[in-house]
Amino acid sequence: MSAMRRGPASRSKIACKRCRDRHIKCDQQRPCGRCQRDGSSCLYGDQTTFTAKEWSPEEVGLPRVELAVGSSPVIDGSAPYQFINENETIQDQYAVITTDTVSPIASPNTLQHRTPSIPLSSPSPSLSYHMPVYRPPPKPITSELDAFFLDRYCHIVGPWFDLLDSERHFSYVVPHLALSHPLLLLSGLACAAKQHYLTSTQRADTALAYYDDALRMLTAALEDVSRSSSTAVFASCLLLAHCEMIDASNKDWHLHLSGTFSLVSTQGWNGRSGGLAQACFWIYCRMDVLSSLATATPTRLDTSIWLPTDDEQALRETSGAWTVDTWSNYVVLLLAQTHNLLCAVRHSPPTQELFKQWHLLSSRISAHEQRQPWQFNPLALLDVDPTNDENPFQSLRYVSDAVCAAVQMFDLTRILLLLARPEHSRHERLARFEAQAEAARMYVDAVVANSVFNARDISWVNAVQLLTSAGLALVGWRKRKALVKCLHDIHVRTGWNTRGNVEGLLEWWGWGRECAWREVQEEVGYHETTGECFLRAFEMRREPGM
Repeated sequence: MSAMRRGPASRSKIACKRCRDRHIKCDQQRPCGRCQRDGSSCLYGDQTTFTAKEWSPEEVGLPRVELAVGSSPVIDGSAPYQFINENETIQDQYAVITTDTVSPIASPNTLQHRTPSIPLSSPSPSLSYHMPVYRPPPKPITSELDAFFLDRYCHIVGPWFDLLDSERHFSYVVPHLALSHPLLLLSGLACAAKQHYLTSTQRADTALAYYDDALRMLTAALEDVSRSSSTAVFASCLLLAHCEMIDASNKDWHLHLSGTFSLVSTQGWNGRSGGLAQACFWIYCRMDVLSSLATATPTRLDTSIWLPTDDEQALRETSGAWTVDTWSNYVVLLLAQTHNLLCAVRHSPPTQELFKQWHLLSSRISAHEQRQPWQFNPLALLDVDPTNDENPFQSLRYVSDAVCAAVQMFDLTRILLLLARPEHSRHERLARFEAQAEAARMYVDAVVANSVFNARDISWVNAVQLLTSAGLALVGWRKRKALVKCLHDIHVRTGWNTRGNVEGLLEWWGWGRECAWREVQEEVGYHETTGECFLRAFEMRREPGM
């Protein structure tokens, strides 16, 4: 250190009081030279001094550490510090992880933090860990056109599929998964492009190109057993089926679900598979039910395998287990079971077994209504406005699209249950329908009013066939006109094909397929009671003209 640099070594450790007060150098003599020259008294009183001191661990309650220099290799002999090799002393406290024990791929769902219990007093056994290997995220798409349609998929198509899935797998998981699965990406882009084409003046060329490429890739994937079980393939099947169904006649929906049905039947997915597979399964079940309603035929997938037996029993017995999602998806199951029973009753003579099934199903439906979560309570109840021809219903407003859709499906389940009760004769059935006309009218009106007043695109996509089925028993020209207008608005806003539904209902009511329904201001067509409409709906074998 330079002698010109001020520091602790250049200052007096002890100075007289006069030199200290004047901040001048003191020679520390007694008396000091300055005081002696000035003739002043030189005093050394009690003074606080600050000197460097070696820190001792004993001062803070720690044991003193003696460094065994002889056993410690010195890194640099001239350095004032010595580094001790502790490896032999503490090596038993650590486990060495080799690359052989590292799992090459670890799913985020399987990664769990685990702290092994190792006694420090004894050498630990050899441990093996399943550690995630870093994998760079998939590269984002760079095509402006693809980006446009992927954005539409995320904000329009994805939410349609996530109607009864609060985790929103198709809106959040599928887009990221699609970046590393070209088939899934093309399927999502095809859906978005098709919807854009149907709701705008754009050409269909782009949608067809996406669809054709996706279909070729799907065919190859289904031929490969190792790839066909992928949930990405499952999701792609649903997206392509939706792409085909959106502008098709509803009587052809079941044809577009054939491939997906075969895949579901062979892979063993169910309503408790978890993750994206579970979300895909319930979406397929909704599609299956809606296409079955359109053709008045049973669902393709046997409802007994929708839920594992133990899980279904546990759900029915545990009131606290019901969320909006689980309650709504169970409604889909009840709707399917009721529809299938109706199909059986239509084509079979009344038997004790059919009566038993009906009573059991009726009990389950009533019990499920009692388990409805609090989110299903309506937010508003608006009475009929007698001065407004466009408001012929009492209306309920709900908090979300999922609640709207689930309530609507549950009300239709009640309608089908009334239709499905076995009777010994046509006369007995008509008499019962007339006796239950008030309840029947209430459920029919509720299904239609739900979509008329909760005019939301997401729940509307699910509502087309529900509205059509309820419309068969709808009575009153104002109500029928409101239903047709709703179906027309669904087509305009979502692109979903409702023309066949409208024409079929107009013909069913006796208005005629070419009727100028907007001009109707009085009762036209068939004059029927609610009971007579129900009887005709029971006796049909297929929804007319659809």
